[in-house]
Order: sequence, then structure tokens, then C-alpha cells
Amino acid sequence: MITPVKNKNNRGFLLTLVMIYTFLIMAFLGTFLVMVTGGLRQVNKAIESTRAYYVADAGLADAFMQLRAAASFPAAFNANNAGYPVGPNNLNGSYTVAVTTNGATWPTYTLASRGTFGNTTKTLTLRVKATSYARWNYLSVTEISPTWGSLWWVTGMYSEGPIHTNGQFNIWGSPIYNGPVSQVSSAINYGNGGPPTDNPNFQKGITLSADAIAFPTTDLLTSVQSGASQAQGLSLTGNTTVTLVSDGTMKVTNSNKGWNAKSMAIPANGALYVNNGDVTVGGTLKGQLTIGTNNNVLISGNIRYNTDPRTNSTSTDLLGLVANTNVTVKQSAPSNLEIDAYVVALNGAFQLENFSTGGYKGDMVQFGGLMNKYCGPTGVMNSQGVIIDGYNQLQYYDTRLQNTSPPWFTAAKDTATRILYYKIDLKET
Repeated sequence: MITPVKNKNNRGFLLTLVMIYTFLIMAFLGTFLVMVTGGLRQVNKAIESTRAYYVADAGLADAFMQLRAAASFPAAFNANNAGYPVGPNNLNGSYTVAVTTNGATWPTYTLASRGTFGNTTKTLTLRVKATSYARWNYLSVTEISPTWGSLWWVTGMYSEGPIHTNGQFNIWGSPIYNGPVSQVSSAINYGNGGPPTDNPNFQKGITLSADAIAFPTTDLLTSVQSGASQAQGLSLTGNTTVTLVSDGTMKVTNSNKGWNAKSMAIPANGALYVNNGDVTVGGTLKGQLTIGTNNNVLISGNIRYNTDPRTNSTSTDLLGLVANTNVTVKQSAPSNLEIDAYVVALNGAFQLENFSTGGYKGDMVQFGGLMNKYCGPTGVMNSQGVIIDGYNQLQYYDTRLQNTSPPWFTAAKDTATRILYYKIDLKET
């Protein structure tokens, strides 16, 4: 038999090949390990970043609730938490919040919250604006009158500025809304089944299923009463008539005082309160005044500002009318009526006296804003949605009320009528 000769060079080649393969496998495993480790770092970093974000968000919530709980507008303050729990296993983050203010009458606050988790930080900055209830051009608890049932917004009616009801809007035809509209109900109640017959023009959109807005309590009226009881205010008892005069005075009739159109200056602190009596108001206001009563406010005729803010931006004339029950336009009021005021009916409605008689009286121009617990009747329409008695309402928004309010509307002084804050913007860094 012949035996083959073994080649020593072949053994060296195989050893070299094994070493190359081993190196390649080790290199692959090393690369894979680096990739896995890097991926885990990225995952952990993402987790830490998310947790840091939520810690910062918790800081914003903490500071915002402190703002809401304050009985008056606070100065700058800090909100800190060194052990905010995040996730399972007793993991904690921390936040520091610096709250600053521009110090305005109705201030803007900047909340800068720095949240930290592990080695990651996130900063959220929120700006909020403090405002009174007068921010709303229209606000109601419900659009259903306990006496007259559903009240309708109809063709020809116009409203601008922010509008809200805690109930459901009833719409017949094509009213125009030049401002953001919202309601708590998930659907609009249409008189003719909706478009195309009912076709409201929501120029700034509508939000359905919105959160309810807290309606002011009688503490708003108590605030006016408190101001009127002071030396610079005016407090009266029994039915009263106030005629505003364009020179900054007013004429007051009150039988308990024995006054018959007595001329006097507007109260220096802007507060006039009538106890146990209706107050009838009309005329032209020069200055700032809030008239309140624990009964009804009656509007006898045109109420105008001496300097119209719509044409003169320097105007400071401002009127508030606050009734515990109803604010009623008297039947004797003229056609094409104008009401420059912010009107509040705390436990009743804004309405027209004897609204179903007297024929069509043209437009009722309201400049300022309106809050009523119930929507009230200001006219009657026929089956085609045409107003045949009463007024067509045109509601124009006094934009000054974003940054100011009638006297004694500063609800921040009353914990039960808490001021509102609305978000301006939110930024993340």
C-alpha cells in the first residue's frame, strides 16, 4: 500500500484560518455588544427624558394650583419638591419652579419648571393670564329658561368674543359668532334639524363637550356691597333710579332718602349698592361704576359711554350691572337700543319686559358682555325664525375686559369667586 505524505504547510494554513474566523467572530460580538450597550443607553436616556418631562409637568401643576388657591394675586414665588415619585420601585425625581409676574392689575405669570430625573433635566415654561369673569362676552349656565323653555339664537343675531354655555345652544337659522364658541353638551340643538336650513357661522370655531365654566357666586355681589359701604361708596335701601350724566355725575331718586333726581358725583370708589329694592338705570356714563342690587336691575333706556372705546382707545369709561336675580329691559325702552355695560344676572336672566308685545323694535346693541344663569327672552320669532316682537341682539365685545374689569369685579379678593386663569402658551426646552 502506498501512504500519502503529510504537508506541514497545510496545518499552518488551517491554524491561520481558524484564528481569522475567531477574530471575526470576536469582532462581530464586540460590535454587537457596543450596539446593544448603546441602544440600552439610548433607551435609558429616553426613559429618563420622559420621566424628567413628567416631573417638570408636575411642578407646573403644583405652582398653578398654588396660584388658583391664592386669595389675592401673589408676588413671585417658588415651588420645589426634592422627592417627587416617578414610576415603580420608589424612583424619585425633583423639580424646582420659579413663578414670576409682570405686576399688572390683572397680571400675567410665567411658570418655569425644571424637572430632573437621573442625569436628565427638562424645562417647561407656561404663561398664564389672570382675568375676571368679565373676560366672557357671553356666559350662561343653561340656555333653557325655567319659565319659557328653550331660548333660540336666530338669523340676524351676532355675537363676538369668547362665548360659552354650560348647557346646550339652541340655534334656529344662521346667527353669526365672531369669536370662539364652546358648550358642555356634545351636540347643538337645531330648530330645523341642522344644515342646510340651520347654518350658524362659527367664524372662530366651536368646541363641543367642553369643560364647564364655574359661574360666579353671590360673593361678586357681596364685593360690590362691601365697596358701597365704604366712605367713598354709596349704599341705598329700597327702589332706586339712577340716571347717568355725561359730565361725570348722576341723578338719583330714592324715596327712603327723600331724593328726587338728586344730582351728585359718581361714587369715588366706583361702588353703588341697592339693598331690598330694584334699581333702574339709564343715561351716559363718564367714569367707572358698578351698580349692584340683591333684587333686579331695570334698564330704562340707552346706556352709553361718554367716550366710546370703539373709536377712542384712551377711554376709561366702564360700567358693571350686577343683579342677584334678573336684569330686565323695560318695555318703555326705545327702539334700536344700546347698552354699554358688563351685565350680570347671578340667579336669573337678562330679558325684555313684556317681550311678546309691542312689535319689532330693531337692534339691541350690547357692548361689553353678558352673564346670566338662564338665557332670557328678548323677543319672539315666527315659524320662519323672523323676529316679530322685541329686539334682535347684537353683542359686541369690549376687548379691554381681557386686562381690566368694572370696579369691584376683582374676584381674587373673594375666595368663593375665584379668579380665572387661561393659558397663553407652553414651551419645552
